[in-house]
Amino acid sequence: MSVSVLSPSRLLGDVSGILQAASLLILLLLLIKAAQLYLHRQWLLKALQQFPCPPSHWLFGHIQEFQQDQELQRIQKWVETFPSACPHWLWGGKVRVQLHDPDYMKVILGRSDPKSHGSYRFLAPWIGYGLLLLNGQTWFQHRRMLTPAFHYDILKPYVGLMADSVRVMLVSPCLSPLPTPTHSTHSHQLHSQPCFDPTEEGSTTREEHWIFWTSFLFGK
Repeated sequence: MSVSVLSPSRLLGDVSGILQAASLLILLLLLIKAAQLYLHRQWLLKALQQFPCPPSHWLFGHIQEFQQDQELQRIQKWVETFPSACPHWLWGGKVRVQLHDPDYMKVILGRSDPKSHGSYRFLAPWIGYGLLLLNGQTWFQHRRMLTPAFHYDILKPYVGLMADSVRVMLVSPCLSPLPTPTHSTHSHQLHSQPCFDPTEEGSTTREEHWIFWTSFLFGK
């Protein structure tokens, strides 16, 4: 009876062959993925060629255009330069179109295309499946019930209420900067005026309106 034993050199040769084959397979998959990304980017460039935009990096997009403290100024400059719409490249194969013209927005919002699951699926655990996240026949039914409530004659009385709410928010102590800490005994005292007074006249009515519209729109 003979027993065959693999020599260390033969074992190393088999392992090396497996690693080479795996490396070639990974390289092939990377090349295929790179070709797919390239073709997808070329398709996007062709689809958006009617919408001019600032020069973008082929990989990083417009990330370098937006600094942390200059994002709003850059957006305002884009609106002035491109008054209708402007593609915003997030990275090489990902782009979103920023609409600046109300007529463009009216056309888009008037369509009944399905919502993007990639952008909205993160909101579902928070707000539920209400009018914002629904699609299809259920969405049409909810909108048909909700449309009369948003008639212009019904919304007009709320204009003053919303304006008053904005004024209250702007002067709220919650938005005012905190005082500079000192070594006095009063340095750790909080603002004496509350941010919301439930006993204020009209506050219960506003809260009821907010709960009603939130529950109807968001399904909570």
